[in-house]
Amino acid sequence: MHRASFYVVSALLDSFPGAIQEENTKCQMPLHLACQMGTSMDVIQLLLDKWLEANENRNNDSVESLRRLAYGNTKILLFHVSSLFHEEQNTPSPSEILSFFINGKWWNGALVVVNRYPAVTKTLDLNTTVMADFLSTIGKSCSLTTMSCVIQNEPDLLEGV
Repeated sequence: MHRASFYVVSALLDSFPGAIQEENTKCQMPLHLACQMGTSMDVIQLLLDKWLEANENRNNDSVESLRRLAYGNTKILLFHVSSLFHEEQNTPSPSEILSFFINGKWWNGALVVVNRYPAVTKTLDLNTTVMADFLSTIGKSCSLTTMSCVIQNEPDLLEGV
């Protein structure tokens, strides 16, 4: 797994989407193995995207089970993901998590933050000219409630309507 290219893993997941939830004899899924083996960040992010599609994985305990296996940048990434599902005073703010994901070019992770904390989009200070593309992406990837909150937080968009 640690030598598998992004394109190979992507093709496998496209051909067999259920593979992300398959377990080996030690009850480990592909993402668990990738975390243990120091797989490249782009493959980790791809596997994490697919893994987080399952609602049962969107909780602190599930993410922490991965984080315990990981090291280096993967462990830091999983700390930020875990923080989304575990609200304590010593965890990063949604704005900090969003910034971390954007800096790491994990766009689906950024969308998870926006879906969970729609008001965080105000901190992006997006120019009105890019807002249509941004809202299109939000509309395709997030809930209707999130879309509504994002629009409400951007009064400039509704000016003159």
